[in-house]
Amino acid sequence: MKKRLVFLVILLCLVGLLINPGLARADAASSSLKQSEIIDPTSKTKGKWEIVPKPVNQKDWMQGVHTALLPNGKILIVNGSSNRNTLNQENKFVDGVKGSDEQVVNNSALFDPKDGTFKRIASPPAIQNGQSNDPFCSGHIHLADGNILFISGSNRYYPGELFEGSKQTNVFDWKTETWSTVSPLKEGRWYPSPVTLADGKIVIFSGLKYGKPGQITPTIEIYDPTTKKFQYIDLTYVKNSPFNTKISPEADTYDNIDVYPRVFPTADGKLLITGDGAGKFPLEVHKSKKSYLMTVNTSNPEKFTVSFEPGPDRQSISKVYGTGLLDPNNEGDVLLIGGILGTNDINFGRPYLGKTNTDLEAKGAKIASSLERWVSPQHTDKPTGEWKFVEKFLDKPRAMNLAVILPTKEVLTINGGEFAEYKPVYEPLLMTPDNFSPGGYKTTPMNPGKFPRLYHNGALLLPDARVLSIGGNASRGARQEDGTVRVDVLPDPKEYYKIPQLKDKSGNVQEFSLAHYYENPQDYFVDGDTEPFIPAEIWQAEIFSPPYLFKDGLRPEITTALETLKYGESKEISVKYGTAKGSVVLIKLGTVTHAFDYGQRLADLQIEKVSDDKSSISFKAPTNANLYPPGYYMMFYVNNDGFPSHAKIVNLQA
Repeated sequence: MKKRLVFLVILLCLVGLLINPGLARADAASSSLKQSEIIDPTSKTKGKWEIVPKPVNQKDWMQGVHTALLPNGKILIVNGSSNRNTLNQENKFVDGVKGSDEQVVNNSALFDPKDGTFKRIASPPAIQNGQSNDPFCSGHIHLADGNILFISGSNRYYPGELFEGSKQTNVFDWKTETWSTVSPLKEGRWYPSPVTLADGKIVIFSGLKYGKPGQITPTIEIYDPTTKKFQYIDLTYVKNSPFNTKISPEADTYDNIDVYPRVFPTADGKLLITGDGAGKFPLEVHKSKKSYLMTVNTSNPEKFTVSFEPGPDRQSISKVYGTGLLDPNNEGDVLLIGGILGTNDINFGRPYLGKTNTDLEAKGAKIASSLERWVSPQHTDKPTGEWKFVEKFLDKPRAMNLAVILPTKEVLTINGGEFAEYKPVYEPLLMTPDNFSPGGYKTTPMNPGKFPRLYHNGALLLPDARVLSIGGNASRGARQEDGTVRVDVLPDPKEYYKIPQLKDKSGNVQEFSLAHYYENPQDYFVDGDTEPFIPAEIWQAEIFSPPYLFKDGLRPEITTALETLKYGESKEISVKYGTAKGSVVLIKLGTVTHAFDYGQRLADLQIEKVSDDKSSISFKAPTNANLYPPGYYMMFYVNNDGFPSHAKIVNLQA
């Protein structure tokens, strides 16, 4: 009887696979990461999550403050001192850690999504040019050769969570997995934003000064990869710059550029300063409706210059810790999604801290569920563009969220929470282009992830078209003198930080266990809060497979090994399982920190010819280097049904 039953089960499985071969596709997810061989029937509409195995050695567990996709498909993870306090021998919390200590800042790794393995690698040296070299809270961006340029970082911690920026630069070589440096910065830049120009030069905005904790620099620096030097420009001397513009005609307050500002290239070669950023308490809240267009002139190699013109006013004040992206469906448009309004206090929302949220809310503090669109001049008759505003776009308010551009020209809004460090949102939101929906996108909630990912989370599109979700930093971890990091900590209004007494759902005292937490992340609670306790740092990564990976039929693949692509040239690729109306897209490699991806953007390539047997596709490379600067991109083929191939990594060159 048992043999007959087993035979019947096997027969039914085989019949099922014949009816729907998509159930057996191993390419939808790496086999080493699978939780189950059985695909949830909701995967076709809501996607599927997989847990990434943690390294065997617990000392190699780490979060993901700074992450970047490399041209070889691996993920660079850099944390530096990693937003921690010191827990001394008297069991007292001391604000911050020593960023010049090699053991404190040596927190870097490479993750290979093909086999799900992590490899710890050396971090930049803790002392460089005689000064602290902590990459925590740096800015980073790909150079045209695929190496990653890190800008500034934390020079030192001060009581009261005051920081100052270092003048350090670090370059990660993706081929040799080693670090080097280029010319130092003239000014410290804690929380800077780098933006790549059409010729590969990089403009670096904002950041906190060196030697002057809590002061934002009103300057920019422009890096020339050819000379490996920076040019420094003081914006207070430039007409119409934010620092010379009043926030409103009746106000006596001048504008500024917030830290980690959300700045985007425009189709005509300018840079749009949106006003959004990542201001953090105790910095003054940036409340401005202004936007600006900056033009960079590098014709004189000895002296670069910039000029400003006022951009259109926004319909809402600027936000912090929302996300933004270049719209993949309306070339040149900019989207800003979610964020915090009216406060820089990222603890806003926690009911047990003794803070009165009603006081902050009375001053206008809230978490946004909005989508703001800057319509570029190429899509409107307004010469500097215009802002459009959808107040209730997201399914719920979100801060610390990220927006990942997908090969299908959809956008996945992922991670973050209803507050910056509280009430995590586990369900990504899939934004599908739809001209009849507010903001140009309809939204669909996806299946929930397992782990909370608040402050300092990361999300990156992978070459296999899945999405890595990593990190999360609900509060500051506690580093002990032996190097052990405790994550069962919470901020406290009386004691600064404390190790709380944790309880189970029934109110029984329960000792914290990392092993138990990663199996059952909803099991711990603290008095005065109905939300589950969240450890200070999340060391468990996950990968999300969007619904397009569970479509029926065979997955298309690019078989031609393109390595380089020049602007405007026509090229041909060979594909398996192509269709008559497929698309070819380029997506720039992502580089993520603090709720923003400084790299990603999508170029929808013009299809020139499809062979009769659908196996050969001719297309034209991008022509606009302002929007699509030189560097490495993922090339995807997407068939009629929205089923993407694995990517080929190509280098776009002048």
